Amino acid sequence: MLRSAVKFVLIAEAFSVATYALGWWAVPLLALLCGLTIKPDGKPVIYATICAVAGWFMLLVLDAARGPLGEVASRFGGVMGFPPAALFVTTLLFSGLLAWSASSIGVAVRRKMVRPQEVVLADA
Repeated sequence: MLRSAVKFVLIAEAFSVATYALGWWAVPLLALLCGLTIKPDGKPVIYATICAVAGWFMLLVLDAARGPLGEVASRFGGVMGFPPAALFVTTLLFSGLLAWSASSIGVAVRRKMVRPQEVVLADA
C-alpha cells in the first residue's frame, strides 16, 4: 500500500516537474511512457490520467501559494466568459484528457508489440 502511494506521488510529481520545465507537451510524453510501461492489470490509462491531474493540481497550488492566482483566474475567466472555478476545472480537465489520450495510445502500441509474439508461439 505504501509502495503504491509513493509510486503515485512520484509519477504525479514527474508530471508537475516536467510540465514546469517543458510545458504542457510533457503531459502526453509522460502519459505515453506510462501506457507503454505500466502493467495492464494496473490500469495504466486511468493511473496516468489521475497522476497528470494530480500533478497539475500541485502546480496550481504552488502558483496559488506564490502569487495572486485568484485575481489572475478572475481576469482570464472574465476574458473567456468563465467563472474562475470553471477555469481551474478546465485546466485540470485539459491535463487529464491529454494524459488519457496519450496513455491509451501507449497501451495500444504495447498490445500490438506483444500480440505478434503470441501469434508466433501459438502457431508453433
